[in-house]
Amino acid sequence: MECYILAGGRSRRFGGDKLLYRINSLRTIEYVVRAAQEVCDSVCVVAKEREKFADLGIPVEEDLLPDQAPIVGVYTALKLCQRDRLLILSGDIPLIKPEVLRLLMEEFREPVTVFSTQGKLHPLVGIYSKALYSLVEEFLKLGRRSLTDLLRNLEFKVVGEDRLRQVDPRLESLTNMNTREDLSLILERLG
Repeated sequence: MECYILAGGRSRRFGGDKLLYRINSLRTIEYVVRAAQEVCDSVCVVAKEREKFADLGIPVEEDLLPDQAPIVGVYTALKLCQRDRLLILSGDIPLIKPEVLRLLMEEFREPVTVFSTQGKLHPLVGIYSKALYSLVEEFLKLGRRSLTDLLRNLEFKVVGEDRLRQVDPRLESLTNMNTREDLSLILERLG
């Protein structure tokens, strides 16, 4: 399976580039790359600025549109993908475990499979069908930018907390590093 790690955000709440922030000896995005490499045979970063991630040792592709929205990264990944489905990951989830990604792969059902915890969907840890490309393109042409709104227009599969707890008892794999408070929790786990 191909994996595309989205790295196009601005990190405003974090107060610096969170994907390049070093935790121990690795940058945040490197934890995500390593987990993806354990379960996927192809890993690529989709970013606004290719040069920021050029030294990762994996392909880096530029977003096809200038908008600052995760759906643009998904759109770019769907266009680039050579297979019938792809794994989408946010670059700011350094606690992600390969076991969680394997679970998502086992549970996949067309056209999209994502996790839900505490009533919240996690569309940036999901498997998407390549067949969604034209739908996402139309969605973007209409000026719509919400990935969650896109999902609401589809019948998609949700992997809930109970199933996720079987491989991630603390439900920490989906923790985004959006703020310095999030960083404190992540440092505690990775420290």
